[in-house]
Amino acid sequence: MGSLTIVSLHRWTEFADVDRVLEQCLSDLGGMERFVRPGQTVVIKPNITANAPASSGGTTHVELVEAIVRQVQRCAPARVIVAEGTQAFGTTLESAFPSGGWREMAARTGVELFNLDVGPHVEVRVENGRYPRSIPFSKLVLDADVLISVPCLKTHLSADYTVALKNHYALTPQWKRSEIHGEYLLEEALVDLNRIRKADLIVVDGWEGAEGIAGGIAFDRPAGARVMIAGTDPVAVDVVSKEIMALTGDTRYLRWAAEDGVGIGDLARIEIRGTSLAECRHPFMTPAQELCLSLPEVTICDQRACSGCRIPALSVLGRLRFQKMLKPLTLVFGDEGESPTVKGQVVVIGDCAQRYAALGLYVPGCPPKVEDILRAVDATGCVCHTCRDTAGRILGQFSGNPAFLAHLRVTASGTQVYAGDQVKRDEWHLELLVGDCMERYARVIMERAAHFGLDAERDIIWLRGCPVEEGAIREALYRLERAAATVVAM
Repeated sequence: MGSLTIVSLHRWTEFADVDRVLEQCLSDLGGMERFVRPGQTVVIKPNITANAPASSGGTTHVELVEAIVRQVQRCAPARVIVAEGTQAFGTTLESAFPSGGWREMAARTGVELFNLDVGPHVEVRVENGRYPRSIPFSKLVLDADVLISVPCLKTHLSADYTVALKNHYALTPQWKRSEIHGEYLLEEALVDLNRIRKADLIVVDGWEGAEGIAGGIAFDRPAGARVMIAGTDPVAVDVVSKEIMALTGDTRYLRWAAEDGVGIGDLARIEIRGTSLAECRHPFMTPAQELCLSLPEVTICDQRACSGCRIPALSVLGRLRFQKMLKPLTLVFGDEGESPTVKGQVVVIGDCAQRYAALGLYVPGCPPKVEDILRAVDATGCVCHTCRDTAGRILGQFSGNPAFLAHLRVTASGTQVYAGDQVKRDEWHLELLVGDCMERYARVIMERAAHFGLDAERDIIWLRGCPVEEGAIREALYRLERAAATVVAM
């Protein structure tokens, strides 16, 4: 069978018992003194996605981190640093942890707070890595003697789930995370980030957990899992976490991490101490299940696909959540089971589903490209494109300053309508978002405006409406043109 790895699992039924439950988890692993020696530098990395409140299940509880700090300080370290990188923090060390009680906790305990997005970062290329290029990695974490990761228990639209392995994502800066998402290489990057520097200790905040779409997108479904998980192997911790959430799909980055030696991915080789899996199992709503609630006209036929097909397929549906569906649509991916039952127009996704290609439009690929799936869904005529068509027509008639148009991006109906040749992901530009269906993207771009040198009030306009009036689009273009002139004059 090979060597075993230990994962501690305990019920956490009273929140005030955080110290006691943490002590039980650490005792199962040999105590905090196994990990921290006198005089060392310890970095504690929570998960504070988009500064969501801990009650949402999307953010690590400050009380759990403070309990970990107390355990660490008993071991007499030289420095204890709580570090996280999220667009909500801004771009300076002074802006780190703006809310949620973190600064008060730091004042009580004497720990330092650090904004990982500030850097510095070191370019690292993993030998025989999954990601095709080097990745900037936090120098603070590389140099630390001990890294303690404190993720939450969550599902995730763009990654199946997010626990220990995914909590490393903030160890590369926000601009790089945006680039990786744009390349659709998230799973590859997660494996390499964990190969660069694994956490020495992982303590999972499962008091709530976030289910459904969750991830970095929506935190309106706290799951109430009431567990705490701890271990030294991020792969094993993630395997146990998926079992608790009852997530049965094949997630490539978890499988790859095991194959690349990051940890043990075989449940039979994981010794669970504390409470049994059966007692802690708490099935989470999956991203697909929540999407079907918000898009009742859509049917998802997942024939046991791996995340290579599931993630891009569900990501496309995530973009459609706020759009009008004009008629029923079925997405099919995976290759197991009997022929799926479909309704309305059908899009078949991925090489493994090729035997179902005759059911409708077929998108090949392993994995398939998001843009190709979007084009296929577009071709079915199931999704409203009124705002996109209106914006495109007005832009075709608009005779604005060429310098302004070069820096302008227009998105509507969930897709890019126009982008000038000077629009770059990490540089100043102008954004016009047209229609109620752009709600998700509008929220993201406004939160991250400062990272890209944008003034959210001056450089970004979101026109609400369904549909948006032509006059409102023209007026927004004139306003952005005036804003462009102001920036050039500066």
